[in-house]
Amino acid sequence: MGNRFWSTILLLLGLLCLAGTSAAQELVFKKVAVFPFSVMSKEPLQHLGGKIQVNIQDYLLKEGFELIAPDDLNRELAKLKEPPTNTQAVELGRNLGADIVITGSMIKIGPTLALKAQLTDLTGKIAPTTLAAEGVGLGALDQLSNKLAQEASYKILGQERIFRIEVKGNRRVEKDAILAIIQSREGDLIAPAKLRDDLKAVYKLGYFTDVKIDVSDSPEGRILTFLVDEKPAIRDIMVEGNRKIKDKKILEALDIKLYSVASDAAIIENINKVKGIYREKGYYEAVVNYRLEPISKEEVNLVLEIEEGPKLYIKDISFEGNRAFKDKELKKVLETKEKSLLTFITGAGILNKDTLERDAEKIAAFYYNHGYIKARVGEPKIDIRRKNIYVTFPIEEGSQYKVGKVDFQGDLLEPPEKLRQLLSITKEEIYSREVIQKDLTALGDFYADFGYANANISPLLKENDLDLTVDILFDIHQGEKIYFERIEISGNTKTRDKVIRRELRVYEQELFSSTAIKRSVQNLRRLEFFEDVNFSTSPGSSSDKMNLKITIKERPTGTFGVGAGYSTQDRVVGMIEISQANLFGRGQKLKAQGLLGAISHRFRLGFEEPYLFDRPLSLGIDAYNWEREYDEYIRKSKGGNVQLSHPMRWEYTRLYGGYRYENVNLRDLDPHASQVLREAASIHNTSAVSMTFRRDSRDAQFNPTRGSDNSISLELAGLGGQVAYTRYVGESGWYFPLFWNTVGVLHGRIGYLQKNPWGKLPSYEKFYLGGIDTLRGFKYAEVSPRDPITNERIGGTKFVQFNTEYRFPLYKKLGLIGILFFDAGNVYANNVAYFSSMRTSIGTGIRWFSPMGPLRVEWGYNLRPKPWESHSNWEFSVGGVF
Repeated sequence: MGNRFWSTILLLLGLLCLAGTSAAQELVFKKVAVFPFSVMSKEPLQHLGGKIQVNIQDYLLKEGFELIAPDDLNRELAKLKEPPTNTQAVELGRNLGADIVITGSMIKIGPTLALKAQLTDLTGKIAPTTLAAEGVGLGALDQLSNKLAQEASYKILGQERIFRIEVKGNRRVEKDAILAIIQSREGDLIAPAKLRDDLKAVYKLGYFTDVKIDVSDSPEGRILTFLVDEKPAIRDIMVEGNRKIKDKKILEALDIKLYSVASDAAIIENINKVKGIYREKGYYEAVVNYRLEPISKEEVNLVLEIEEGPKLYIKDISFEGNRAFKDKELKKVLETKEKSLLTFITGAGILNKDTLERDAEKIAAFYYNHGYIKARVGEPKIDIRRKNIYVTFPIEEGSQYKVGKVDFQGDLLEPPEKLRQLLSITKEEIYSREVIQKDLTALGDFYADFGYANANISPLLKENDLDLTVDILFDIHQGEKIYFERIEISGNTKTRDKVIRRELRVYEQELFSSTAIKRSVQNLRRLEFFEDVNFSTSPGSSSDKMNLKITIKERPTGTFGVGAGYSTQDRVVGMIEISQANLFGRGQKLKAQGLLGAISHRFRLGFEEPYLFDRPLSLGIDAYNWEREYDEYIRKSKGGNVQLSHPMRWEYTRLYGGYRYENVNLRDLDPHASQVLREAASIHNTSAVSMTFRRDSRDAQFNPTRGSDNSISLELAGLGGQVAYTRYVGESGWYFPLFWNTVGVLHGRIGYLQKNPWGKLPSYEKFYLGGIDTLRGFKYAEVSPRDPITNERIGGTKFVQFNTEYRFPLYKKLGLIGILFFDAGNVYANNVAYFSSMRTSIGTGIRWFSPMGPLRVEWGYNLRPKPWESHSNWEFSVGGVF
C-alpha cells in the first residue's frame, strides 16, 4: 500500500509539472546549425554555397539566435567524403546539440537564381518545412539569402506576436519604469535579440538581484512576463565616523530617497558626493564606505562609514620648466593659493582639482599672451607628504614670438590702413592671443554696424621660426546684410511696451547694428526698472532677416518706508517716504518724502515725466519745504522748480532748462553775527532760470563701472525777487573698470559766482564744501571763507573739488561694495586764487542699493585740520551719489 501511495503522489506531481510547462515556460533561445548550400550551375560557383551559409548565420545571429560554432560544424563536415544529405545533416546537428538544422541548395539556370532550404526542428515541435526564394542575377544573392533567413526566423518563432507584457516581483519600482527601457512592445513579433537586450537593460537598472523572462501562451498571442527579484528598500540613512562635517550637511548632499530601492550604483554615486564634500573642506584622504543593515526581508538601513583623516592644505605651489617668468609672477595668475595666516578667512590652501585644471589653462593663456605661442602646460602633479600638499605645474615654454606683418584679405569695407586703426595688436611688439581676441571683437562690431551680423573673421597665423615672428592675416567674409524683421519684448508684466521701445536704438526693418544693440541694453539698464535685460536673436523669414527678442525681469520700483536713524548732517532723524519710479508702468516718477531730525525738517514732493506728449521731452516738477539749524542761525526755505530737458543730436547728451523760486528766512540769528549774515537775513526771495548742457554715458546711475558724466551749468537769478547773481558750475566724473571687478573713479567740480548789479547776493546762495557729497572728513558745509572777526562761515564765490575713489565688491549677490577715497578742494573769496590752500582728506566706506535707496556709510580723515575742525568724521546718507 505504501508503494502505491508514493506512486500516486509522483504521478500527480508529474502531471502538475506538465501542466505548468504547457501554460508557461522560461524563455529558452534555440540553437541553430546552418550547413553550406549545394550549388548546381554550369558556371564554377561552388564557393557561393558557403556565402549563403554565412549570410543566413549573420542574419539569425542578429535576431538573437544561438548558432552552432562554424568551426565545430566544419570539423564534422571534414570527416565526410561528400556533401551531407539532409538526413546526415540532421544527425550531425543532433550530435552538435542543435535544436534546428537548415540545409539547402542554389540552382542557377541562365540569369535566374533559385534558393531552396529545408528547416528541420530536432525537438519535433515544428514540422519539417521547405523555404524558397527566386531572383535574377548574382547581385540578388544577398537579398535572397536574407529572405530565406527571415522566413526561417518567423517559422522557428511560429510568427507569434506579443499580446501582453507583464512585470512580476516589483514592489517599489514602477512597472512603467521597466517597460520604458525595454525594446519589445505589445504587437511585435518575438525577437530573441530584443529579448536578450531587454534582459540586460532591466538588470542594468541596478534595482534587482535577478531578472528572468517567462513566456506563456494565450489565444491572442504570447505573454511576456519579466520576473524580477527586487532589492530591499532603504528605510533610513545613518552616518558614522564624521566629526568635522555634520550629519545634516552630508545628508543634504545625498539624492537617495528613503524607501527607494538600495541600488549599488546609486549608493556609490552618492558616496562620491560625500567624498566631494570632504575634498572641498581639505580632507583629501577621507574614506567613505557603506553597509546595509537588514531590518526586515524587504527593508534595510544604509549606514555610511566615514574615516575623515587629517585636514590637508597646499603648502607649496611650484613650476617646472619656467625660465621666462618667475614662480611669483605665475602664482599671481592662479586661482589656487598656498596656505597663509589668513586661510581661516580666505580659504586659501584648499585643493580643488577643477580649479587646478582651470589654473593650468590660465598659465597656458598667460604664456600665449606673452608671445610663447608653443607653450605647453601639463597636468598638475599633486604630492601629499606629511599632512601637506605640494602642487607642481610642468611647463614647456618654447620661444617667444613677436608680431610680424598684419594684413587683411577678403571683403574689406575700408582700406587696410583704416582697418588697422581698429586693431590693438599693431601697437604691440610681442604677440598676444588675448589682444587678437579683442581685435576680432572690434572688427566684428565694425562689420556688424554695417549690417553684416554674421561676418566670419578668422586670424590666419604664419609662424616664422627663423626670426621668431608671427604674421597675422585677418580673413574676412562679410556674408549678406541682415535686417531686423521683428523685435519682440517679453517679461514686462507692468512696464508698457512703449516705455521699453522708446529706449531702443534698433528698429524693425532697419539694418543690424551691434553698437545700437549695446546702447539699447545700456539705456534699459539705466532706467533701473529691471533686474536683468537680455537680448537674443533668431533667424527670420529669409536669410537676410533676423528677429530680436528682448527678455527682461522687472524689479520692484515702488517703495514705502518709515524709519528712524542717524545722519551726520541731520543727527537723529525720523523718515517717511513713498516713491514710485515707474508709475503705472509709464516710466513716470513720483516721490514724496518727509524727514524730521534733531536739527532739520525736510518735506519734498517731486514728479517727473520722461516723455512729455510721447516725445523725448522730459518734465520735472519739485516742491519743498526745508528747515535746518546751523551754528549761526536757523534757515527756513520754501520753494519749487520746474525743469525741461531734451536730448541733443550727440549720443548721451541732453540740454536742460529750468526755473526755480525760493523763499528763505533766517531766524534766531546770533546777536553778534557778522555783518554778512545780518544782511542775508533781510533777503528772502530768489527767482532764477538755469540751463545745463550734460553728457552722461555711465552704464548705471548708482555705482557705475564705466563711462563718464560731464556737465556745464549756468544759473541766472534776478528775474524778480531780491537776489541777483550768475552762477557757473562745471562737473566731470569718469569711471574706469579695473582688475578683479573693481572700479576707479575720478570726479571734479569747479564753480564761480558773480553778483549782478540789480540785486543782492546773500551768503546762503554762496558756495560751501564739506560733507558726504563734497569733501568727506569735514562736517556739512564746514569748508568756507570765514568772517575775520566772528570766524563764522560766510560762503565763497569760487570753489574747486576733486574726488578719487577705488571701488571694490564686498558681497556681490547683495550688491555691497567698499570704497577707498582721497578728496581735495576748497572754497574761496573773490580775491583769492583758485587751487590755493587745498583742503584734503582720505577715508573708506561701504555702499549698498537698499530698498530705501542708495545707502552710504563713509569715514573720512582730515589730513590737516584747523583748530575748530575734527580730525575725522563719519558720514551716513540715503540718497544720491556722484
